[in-house]
Amino acid sequence: MHPDEPVAACLRLGESLGRLGDRGGLLVMADGSACRSVRAPGYLDPRAAAFDETLERAVSGGDLGPLRAMDAGLARELRADGRPAWQVLAGAMSGQMPATEVLYADDPFGVFYLVAWLSGSA
Repeated sequence: MHPDEPVAACLRLGESLGRLGDRGGLLVMADGSACRSVRAPGYLDPRAAAFDETLERAVSGGDLGPLRAMDAGLARELRADGRPAWQVLAGAMSGQMPATEVLYADDPFGVFYLVAWLSGSA
C-alpha cells in the first residue's frame, strides 16, 4: 500500500482479510518513525518517541485501537511509511484482544522497528 493510503481504506482491507477465516495468517511488515535521532533519515523530531511508544504499547498490550486511530498526517511527517500496514492489521483484528509477544523494539539508525507475534482470539 502507498504511505498516503486513506485510513478508512486500510481498515476496510484489514476487516475483509479478518473475515477470511480462522486458519489464515497475516505477515505485516511496517516501520515506525524514521526521526529518532539526528542521523535518522528524517532527522530528529521530538514527536517521534511518543508516536513509537504508542505503537509499541498498542501492540504489546493487545489493544490495537491506537493503530486504528493513528494520525496519517503525523505518520507522514515522521516518515512512518508503514502506517497503512499497521492500520490493515488493526482492521484485521477488529473486535479481538490478541495475545502478543514483542520480540524486538528498538531504533537503530534512528528508525523504529518492532517485531512481534500476535495471535487472535474472539
